[in-house]
Amino acid sequence: MTSHKNSRELKPLMTTRRGVLAAGGVAATMLLAACGNSESKESKDGKQASDSGASDAAPALPSPTQSAAVSVPFDESKPYLEFNPDSEGPVVELLVDYRCPHCKLFAEAQDEDIRELVEKGYITYRVYPRPMLDKRTGLTFSNDTASAVVASWVEDPKLFWDVNEAMFALQPESPEDHTPDTAEVAEAAVKAGASEEVKKAVLDEKYRDYVATVEEVGQERQVGTPTVYIDGEEWQGDGEQPGTLKVELVKAIAAKAKK
Repeated sequence: MTSHKNSRELKPLMTTRRGVLAAGGVAATMLLAACGNSESKESKDGKQASDSGASDAAPALPSPTQSAAVSVPFDESKPYLEFNPDSEGPVVELLVDYRCPHCKLFAEAQDEDIRELVEKGYITYRVYPRPMLDKRTGLTFSNDTASAVVASWVEDPKLFWDVNEAMFALQPESPEDHTPDTAEVAEAAVKAGASEEVKKAVLDEKYRDYVATVEEVGQERQVGTPTVYIDGEEWQGDGEQPGTLKVELVKAIAAKAKK
């Protein structure tokens, strides 16, 4: 399987990471370096990007366009899971690794807002579940959790948010803590609402090749995790500060509604 780029031209920039995590030793340093590419970020004109991710107040949202998310059936030719492909709003992409501590902090800060905008049809949302950090840890946790999310989506995309949350809940607090094995990840997916078929798919590594293709995209774009694109432009705000991404998305939604 070959990787497929988004139809929009994407700029291979690096994303700001500002979370401070309680992790010790060389292993922690290596892990954090793999998640985030830098602790500070400069914009194209050489000025440091805003910590808040937005300098102006967000405009009012237009009326919702739908009452529930419209999901795209799994398509192995596309390296992402997608909601609302026909939305007239911005295309929002998230590259994520469930072993990445910064990704967990991002999810805690932003997922509620993202889900709200997805459910109301304001944005097209594409999630790229990457197995990036397994090369650093020598374990299979990133592959297993990414595969569990994909397998759950294949069964029913409505499972995504609960399984997504469950995978982050499994993340060890530090590299010294126990990392759940494949069986534990599979069981966590079932507890989050997935079926025994999903459990079997994880145990059988059914989607291991697919998530490897997702990782190829991340490598091609030369970015760490979490990385967010809004209509092909990498968002440079502080993803670990609640509300920052929503401000930018509301601006983008309002701007498109005026066209």
